[in-house]
Amino acid sequence: MFSEENLLQTIKKSYSVLQASLDKGWQEFKDSDDFLIVEQFNQQIDWWYNSKYFGVIPNPGHWYSSQLAAKYFLREVGKLGIYFDAIYPGDFSQSIEGEREDGLDVRRFQLTAFHQTQPICIFQLDFIHDHGKFYFIYPPQLSIFELEAIERKEFLSGVTELKKSAKNEQVSLLA
Repeated sequence: MFSEENLLQTIKKSYSVLQASLDKGWQEFKDSDDFLIVEQFNQQIDWWYNSKYFGVIPNPGHWYSSQLAAKYFLREVGKLGIYFDAIYPGDFSQSIEGEREDGLDVRRFQLTAFHQTQPICIFQLDFIHDHGKFYFIYPPQLSIFELEAIERKEFLSGVTELKKSAKNEQVSLLA
């Protein structure tokens, strides 16, 4: 059995395994027939980004893709004996959408990791994509923060400006 502090250190030491599991799941998804089906689906819902649903409900193709790509990551998280406060990849209504300097979009989710009933840390996932096409050149990018870092808003590192819209929060992120 881990103490809270030991578990946090174990999670931090497991970062490379956790990121590698995201990389593996994402690559497996990109090489699958499911990727081609979701890509075709995405081409049929180009109206999404100009609809009242954008920013309120996740793009179904992106959401489904993130679920398929997460299988190895969720197995590794389970080995650590932790669970999250929301369904992977996180609460869409609490996520933020931004744009990197290279023009790619980023959707940032945060999940609180728990061991038994104790919150341990925050897993932050950045999904780098392009709204104009079904373009995911990078797998989800993982960052792990101690709970106190969130209170100090350290998770906003890389944010150059914050813009609020009526539909969702928009931020500009450095590449």
